[in-house]
This record gives sequence, structure tokens and C-alpha cells, in this order.
Amino acid sequence: MNGRLALLCGMSALMTVQLPACSFSASTETMLTPPRLTAEQEQIYQALQSAAGSQISLKYPKSGERLSAFTVEDLDGDGTDEAIVFYEAGRSGSEENPLRLCLLDQRGGKWRTVSEYPAAGAEIERVDIERLGANSRKNLILRYSYVDGAEHAATVYHYEDGALIQSLSVPYSMLEIRDLNQDGTAELFLTNTAKSPVPASATVYELDADGNYVRSPLDLPENFTDVTRAAYGTLPLPEGGEIPAIYLDGATGANTAQTAVLTYREQILSTVYTDAADRLNSSRPGGCQTMDIDGDGELEIPGSTLFYGYSGASEAPQLSMTNWYACRNGMLIREYASYYAVQEGYVFVMPERWEKQVTAVQENEEIVFYQIDPELQNAEGTPVLLAPLLRLAVVNDPVIADAMQSEGYLLLRRQNGNYYLGAIQGAGSPLQLLESELLFAMQVL
Repeated sequence: MNGRLALLCGMSALMTVQLPACSFSASTETMLTPPRLTAEQEQIYQALQSAAGSQISLKYPKSGERLSAFTVEDLDGDGTDEAIVFYEAGRSGSEENPLRLCLLDQRGGKWRTVSEYPAAGAEIERVDIERLGANSRKNLILRYSYVDGAEHAATVYHYEDGALIQSLSVPYSMLEIRDLNQDGTAELFLTNTAKSPVPASATVYELDADGNYVRSPLDLPENFTDVTRAAYGTLPLPEGGEIPAIYLDGATGANTAQTAVLTYREQILSTVYTDAADRLNSSRPGGCQTMDIDGDGELEIPGSTLFYGYSGASEAPQLSMTNWYACRNGMLIREYASYYAVQEGYVFVMPERWEKQVTAVQENEEIVFYQIDPELQNAEGTPVLLAPLLRLAVVNDPVIADAMQSEGYLLLRRQNGNYYLGAIQGAGSPLQLLESELLFAMQVL
């Protein structure tokens, strides 16, 4: 496309009509007004003011299903609700955290405060109420962030004899409530960043029938500075069947990542796979995530290398090819090759018959796949390009997208304001794609 795309961009700009400015009568203060309280919440709020004073402000969780400052739940299973309210009040001590939570219950149909507790952070990230492990009690799980937003802490409470009992308080960088071993009960799974000399780590907390935590910690690979994402899937067993697995994508540098695979069985968190220098590994640019790339229910791990035909010593512009691996017996087994466009949010999975026969180059705003001569290489360490087989483009202008389709491009997907388009070339070549192959191979994330 090249110059043609630039021309289309110019045409689109000329066709843009300037719209009249919008005016809004609502003030900023009006738009930021907190949600109106329900009748029950108003009663709880008045009881809180009676105990804590009128100079308080309600605080709201940032994420999750419980986004209210009021958490109203039967915490002890006695048939009546208790209430937890998050609020902030000025304190005489300048170093004291103003964020608090107040416990209230009902007597004779009226709400009254029971006690207040200091928060473990400056902001409430999330509130969950869950059973953990074999224990039947309800747990109030609170996640906090500190002032800088980089550090987090979690506290776990349960309601007993008219009070909130804190059973756990831990720092974390990532925390999830998940049934890790598929036994029908949830565990707390958290990770922590590396802080020299302590390496990055993962830990599982599971409650036993007596209400005691069974803790299973695990150090992560030495080059992990933090865990950027946890994904959950399965691993096949050599003897048949499969087990649940945890796939951790970890940051190993400013712009690099690797993956470690863990399992949680019989209350023990253990490592199944980490990279090693003497074998295939999962090193790749940051942002390339482990995922189920072929939709078979088992996750694949990405790893990067140069596209076919390039020499590592070449100074010419070159793209990375992303290989996708399945984890088998602690090793990586290559399943697919692809072009992974992290910024544009798509993966193009290359067909098997392109193996070592096709490479990719960037031509202006397009990614173009060329047939190459696998036996030859240019003097500067670049592949000998033969015929183009496929052009991929991502545009966000509907005028340009329509014009490209009129020139033979296929609209593969429209998502989040982007148009993903492809033009099949190489007529008569055994490497030419079918439209159905292209639609299947192009995966928009």
C-alpha cells in the first residue's frame, strides 16, 4: 500500500467535517457528586456520624463487584446483616492514617456502631467476601494501596463474638482468590516483587478446617523482578489426564519478559518450568502474554526469535517472530510460529507450510509477508525476498478502511475503533493463503 495509504489518509482528513463545540451545563462539582444513599445506607451513615463526627468522607473501592463504601452482609451466618463502612476523617496526629473502617450491627431494627479499625493502606483497592479452603467461615478480604500506588497490602477478617478478627495481613504486588487445585474451594494466591537480596516470590494461603492458614511459599526465578500477569490452565500428565497449572509472566528487564509454570497440589506450590540457558526458552519483549492461542483449552507460552532469513549481526531493520510453546514434562515444545503485534493488539499465526519459507518485513504502516529463498542471504544479512504473500494493516479511520476494501483488502475484524485488514497475494503459489486460513490465523486480542 505504502504511498496509497498516505494518499487515503490525506483524503480522509479533507473529508473530516468540523463539528460544533459541545457545551455542558453541569458543573464539575455536580459530576463528582457521590451516589445517592439508599434508606438503609442513610441509617448506617447517621449511626457512623454519631460515633465518628460529621466531618467524615466516605471512601469507595476502586475495583471488583463491591464498589460501595457500605458493605452489608451477614458475616457470621446468624440471619441478620452486619455493615462495614469505609471513611476518612481528619486526625490530630499528622502521621496517623485517616482511612478507617467501621463495624456496625443492628439492635431492635436500628443500626449502631460497634468498633472502628485502622486501614492497612491509603486507598481501598477491592473488597471481597469469600470462604477459603476447608473452613466454613466467611472472610472479609480487603486490598489496599499506599500513597504512591506502587505498594499493596491485604488484610483478612472474620466476624466473631461481635468483633472483626484479623487473621492475616500481608503485602503483595498481585493477589487473586482462586481455586488453584480445582478441589471446589478457593485459596489466596499472591506474588511479591523482588527486593534485593530477596527474590520475587509467590505464596498460597489455604484455610484448614480448624481455621489455621496453611502457607506454601515459593521463590520465583532469580531474573524475575515482578509478576506482570497470572493465567490459569492445565498441564497434561505423562501417564494421561491433566492437572491445573499457573502460568506466571514475569518482568525480567525494562522491556523483556519470561514465563514460569507452577502447580499447587496437596497444599504445596511447586515449579514445573522455568527458562534455562541450554534449551528453548520463553524470552521475549514485554507485553507478549501467555494465552490459549489455538483455543484448545491449554495455554501456550510465547518466545521470540528473529524472522527467517535474518542474521543476528545484521544492522538492517528486522522483526521478531513469536514462537508458541506447550509445556511438556518441564520442557517447552514448539507448536506455532507467528507475528505478535503487541501495540496493535493482534497475533497472526503462520500456517505450517510457511515454515522456513516465509519472512516478514515492515513497509511503512503495513506488515508484509514474503516468500524467501531459504538457501540464500543478502550480503548485509537480510533474506532474499521473492513474492509477497500477505499484507496486514491496522487503521482507525473508516474512510480509509472502506477505500482499502474496495482495493481488495479483507476486513478481518473491527474492534475498539480499529479496523484490521489483510490482502492476500501470491496467486498460483502453493504458499498462497485461503481466505478461511487468513480469518482463522488472524487473532485480535
